Amino acid sequence: MLCGLSRAVKAAVLIAVLGVLVQLIRGWLSSKTYVFTREEIAGLAKEHSGLDYEDAFSKIIIELRKKHPGHILPDEDLQWVFVNAGGWMGSMCLLHASLTEYVLLFGTAVDTSGHSGRYWAEISDTILSGTFRQWKEGMTKSEIFYPGDTIVHEVGEATSVQWSAGTWMVEYGRGFIPSTLGFALADTFFSTQDFLTFYYTVKVYTKGLMLEANTYLSDLGFF
Repeated sequence: MLCGLSRAVKAAVLIAVLGVLVQLIRGWLSSKTYVFTREEIAGLAKEHSGLDYEDAFSKIIIELRKKHPGHILPDEDLQWVFVNAGGWMGSMCLLHASLTEYVLLFGTAVDTSGHSGRYWAEISDTILSGTFRQWKEGMTKSEIFYPGDTIVHEVGEATSVQWSAGTWMVEYGRGFIPSTLGFALADTFFSTQDFLTFYYTVKVYTKGLMLEANTYLSDLGFF
């Protein structure tokens, strides 16, 4: 009986600690200053929608580096990496990453579909080329989006997603970004077992974090 009581106490303490941690993170997310805004990224992508997507990518990267020096990865660290998640397969090129934000280029060269994932982050995508179909939880009809459209995936939301071949977009995420990594890497780790892609993903995210740390310390006058 004492053993059972001890376990119950430990479980209660763990739940309490997790509850406090969640509240601390929520407070931090609501009070901190962010580098980007959803409107900025969506507007920039919309300006270049309809162009050849590779030209659009180049122009967007140049513009972001002008507006946010020290926050966009250098060319030598830009890499297209496969993403397997929720049953779909795409490719991403990470431009910026921190604990609370990311900006990346995303798309697919083949038709693909699956589960969106449910995140502790708001994610928005603006289409440059192709089409994106979304079927929201609780609905019986799907919606289709075209170049220039922005799709916002709210915190805690889950949808069915479908990309047509040749769909490319710019994605911005804001929230507790490490919470998204479980979904983003689960299929790679447990299904495809493509550990090289797993390594590439962790490597580029780490480079993004290091760039942000270096920029932050430089702004404080340490370098």
